[in-house]
Amino acid sequence: MSLNSDVEPIFKKFEELFGLSLKIFVVTAIVVILMGVYIANLIYGDNSLHRLEYLQKEKAIIKRNITLLKEENAKLHKQYLEWVDAKN
Repeated sequence: MSLNSDVEPIFKKFEELFGLSLKIFVVTAIVVILMGVYIANLIYGDNSLHRLEYLQKEKAIIKRNITLLKEENAKLHKQYLEWVDAKN
């Protein structure tokens, strides 16, 4: 008795139960696992959706700060021009 003769009935039973060969099952399982790892990396990795949301919030804050600084700059520029006019 060899290992092949012991394992062969198990493979045949597996193929009968699932309707596909063991090779196809293993390849499909590996592809599914790799896709799962890839998708998990997209969701939870360094370039994840969480990081994207954080950067979008940061961008909104920076844009708001730019607007406030432009308004403050305009006020200060107006004060400067009034000061220069008053000095002359």
